[in-house]
Amino acid sequence: MVGCSLLLVFLVVAATAGYGYVHYRFGQISSVDVPGLHRSSSGRPFNLLVVGSDSRESLDDADGSRYGNVGGQRNDTTLVVRVEPARKRVSMLSIHRDLVVPIAGGGENRINAALTGGPGQLVKTIEQNFGVPIHHYLLIDFDGFRAIVDALGGIDVRFPYPSRDLKSGLDIREAGCRHLNGGRALALARSRYFAYQLDGVWHSDPWADLGRIRRQQAFLQALVKAALDKGLTNPVRANAFVGSLVHEVTKDSALRVSDVIRTGTAFRSFSPSKLATYTLPVTVSTDHPLGDVLLLKQPDATAVVDRFLGRAPAPSSGATPGATAPANTQVSILNALGTTGLAATTATKLRGSGYRIATVGNAPSADLPRSQIAYAPGRLSDAQTLANTLIGGARLIEDPTLTAPHLTLILGPGFTGIRPLASPGSAPSGPGTTAGDSGGENAGGGPGTTTRKPSAKKAVPDPRPYDPRPC
Repeated sequence: MVGCSLLLVFLVVAATAGYGYVHYRFGQISSVDVPGLHRSSSGRPFNLLVVGSDSRESLDDADGSRYGNVGGQRNDTTLVVRVEPARKRVSMLSIHRDLVVPIAGGGENRINAALTGGPGQLVKTIEQNFGVPIHHYLLIDFDGFRAIVDALGGIDVRFPYPSRDLKSGLDIREAGCRHLNGGRALALARSRYFAYQLDGVWHSDPWADLGRIRRQQAFLQALVKAALDKGLTNPVRANAFVGSLVHEVTKDSALRVSDVIRTGTAFRSFSPSKLATYTLPVTVSTDHPLGDVLLLKQPDATAVVDRFLGRAPAPSSGATPGATAPANTQVSILNALGTTGLAATTATKLRGSGYRIATVGNAPSADLPRSQIAYAPGRLSDAQTLANTLIGGARLIEDPTLTAPHLTLILGPGFTGIRPLASPGSAPSGPGTTAGDSGGENAGGGPGTTTRKPSAKKAVPDPRPYDPRPC
């Protein structure tokens, strides 16, 4: 969350300060080589991966006990910020920490485990699963969050009710506008077990991490505004703020100071109210081998990513938007569900969408959490197109033993049918959204009840009356 505001503030500072000052400060930022980044061209849109690390390495004993003495480092908060200089547009895509995906170079796991293999593994995981290319990388940890908020002089947040989180350390005993220093702001930003007191009774927010994302998104615009107002109107405060920034974040080594100055010039008059926020639609799984986790809700997730990247809107028909079967793609279909004839009926439907069927049969005994598609190296896009036709989605796995254009589809738990692709040569029926699409700007699909059962409701609902908000 702070990483996004840091980006915007630093860009504006770059546009208003001298080149020598910016070059000096920029050189103080820690850099790391990140494999898998795409090259960005001058003036073209680029995607910045902003990671909030849960590393406890820099915390003292008291804070280590409060936040948990957990070894290692995970991407506790994962955001992709898309910057489009020509359109003067900045968008943010939130990725849930408990979302289960295939980790690049490894097995299936929560996406917050991807950083344990280094930033390159996280970059590749995001691109392989969501089709979002990453051009630059920014990391911030607990200490960085606190130092930067303190450099702003703190932030003002209005609490409709007394609020607390016994795990994060949040403790607001009176309702109203409260001034938060870095430590208290961190307790709010990390709150997953948020509770509020109404009529003398404490009530828990049932949305856990989804509720945290909801509060963070509402809080982000005010934080950016505070950073711009407090950090740039006073040169002394601006210097203190940028000074705290450079010592508390890590960037990719490919990000150049000339890129920052050029982008800063384009966004000199950017208004925080124009920050567009998106969240990946998800469903909740309570019987997954990893425990209670989140799974992508398709085709809604693809539609949200398309809007985030500025791709063409989805057609209003039930067909997969704008997609046709990749030319000459051959699919082997294996039935792991035990339903008689399921592979054969699935093959018939896929043929109708233009796929060539290689073989049909039963899968060897396997304990799969969901359907699975194996693809040849370099053919991820073919697997993604096929996955978008599966109602219930699928796990995508690169298989070096396969040769293009062959895919192997194993029908597993959660599979309920085939969504037709657009017929070859047909045109989209018009603008709109796919049936059942509940994701999008400031919204997503996800659990709709406190029983943590999957539903088609928004993953991140509108702010609740008990949610803290800027004063």
